[in-house]
Amino acid sequence: MEHLKRIYLGHTAITELPSSFENLPGLEVLFVDDCSKLDKLPDNIGNFESLYHISAAGSAIQSLALTGCNMLRSIPELPLCLKYLYLGDCNMLRSLPELSLCLQSLNARNCNRLQSLPEILSCLQELDAPILEKLSKPSPGLIQWAPGCLESQPIYFGFTNCLKLNGKANNKILADSLLIIRHMAIASLRLGYEKAINEKISELRGSLIVLPGSEIPDWFSHQNSGSSICIQLPQHSFCRNLIGFAFCAVPHLKQDYSDCFRYFYVKCQFELEINTLSETKHVDLGYNSHFIEDLIDSDNVILGFKPCLNVGFPDGYHHTTATFKFFAEPNLKGYKIKRCGVCPVYANPSETKDNTFTINFATEVWKLDDLPSASGTSDVEELEPSPKRICRANQINTP
Repeated sequence: MEHLKRIYLGHTAITELPSSFENLPGLEVLFVDDCSKLDKLPDNIGNFESLYHISAAGSAIQSLALTGCNMLRSIPELPLCLKYLYLGDCNMLRSLPELSLCLQSLNARNCNRLQSLPEILSCLQELDAPILEKLSKPSPGLIQWAPGCLESQPIYFGFTNCLKLNGKANNKILADSLLIIRHMAIASLRLGYEKAINEKISELRGSLIVLPGSEIPDWFSHQNSGSSICIQLPQHSFCRNLIGFAFCAVPHLKQDYSDCFRYFYVKCQFELEINTLSETKHVDLGYNSHFIEDLIDSDNVILGFKPCLNVGFPDGYHHTTATFKFFAEPNLKGYKIKRCGVCPVYANPSETKDNTFTINFATEVWKLDDLPSASGTSDVEELEPSPKRICRANQINTP
């Protein structure tokens, strides 16, 4: 039995793998496709050093812990209900399958041969209208998440120390990151909707992805040197269609501290100031925080999506300023945020599909001398400030 190398259990009614499964050190292939009653695999599956292929599509598995499977080369398809996927130290893994919308955590750190980001469904540009309506106008019976406090853990995809992602293909990967952020934004909004419907909780988690690199993707319409950025939002209907912000930060570990810190927390704080002819309204959107560990290469790009619904923008004339501040801990002297960027995200009624909204990123940027510019503060003294950058309301990239 200990010499068994391949197991094919597809299309069976098994609910769990037998206990003898743990005594198969030479297992190379595990096939459990369409085992609809199988909801978990053994916790020690990462100890199977010879395992190079696993297929579990159509199963009921929600958590897949493959950390340490050094020979794992492929995962053809993920279960649709999968929420957690751990692939740390899978050194032979070169690619990932299409992601499920249910996926809340993907940790692929130290996958040294991973060369591309996961495939994203091409249809992930739209969101059903009831989802936005529910999240924009939550009912009084929902338990509200206190404004200004630390949010629950965001949807997280981590690719730290995936050195192949920081090679020649890095520019394409950063460009494709827009598709990933759109996917994660829609997933976070759907998760918030499910919380509101099933658990009567009003909670929007947001999302976060960490990639190797040191540049902010070009599609970010506002960029600035340093740890903060302030932008002027367009007026009227554009603000009413605003559903959140994509954000980006590039932390930098000083050379003197490179041997001391292999982890840090990144925190992002969000605030709005809405000015009308009669009053000024301040809206604290809270902040996101995430723990990033086991760093070898100190250059990483952190991208995310911050939901921003139910703000209550006025109908008449107003100016809205959005401020974003980024922090790196535990040691502010060791880590610096050397660049940051934001990109407003809008939802507009689909022109081709009823009861549906399209999700669009304001990726266009315009330089205007007669309007306020993006501004910020820097904690990296040697970096020069960025030029004026502002979105023109009638030319912003929305439908």
